[in-house]
Amino acid sequence: MQLHRERGRIEAAGARLVFVGNGNRHFAAAFRDELRLDEPIYVDTGREAYAALGMKRGVASTLLAPGTWKAGVRAMRGGFRQKRVQGDAWQLGGVLVVRTGGEVAFRHLSASAGDHPPVSDVLAALNA
Repeated sequence: MQLHRERGRIEAAGARLVFVGNGNRHFAAAFRDELRLDEPIYVDTGREAYAALGMKRGVASTLLAPGTWKAGVRAMRGGFRQKRVQGDAWQLGGVLVVRTGGEVAFRHLSASAGDHPPVSDVLAALNA
């Protein structure tokens, strides 16, 4: 998994990786166990943070978006398989780099499921 390969570079930049999910704490625990994560995982069951950040939600942005199907094929070729959906299946996420004090140094809001920014862009924001 790319996350595990890049974790050291993220930490070397003085950053801490944190996950926020839209499910519940039981889903978060399963996510942590499945991906063997040590990082903090928070849950936003009401999706308030997602809404405040303007993250997309809905069938058109998830299931019907062409990018979703491309990402699905890419994931399957990489050996990943969709398992049981946990949380809000229609909620998209994103990646933020937030500096101490709250300044957002990088923001990527997913346009479709599987739309992730290049790790190089995230690292560049961390090192800027």
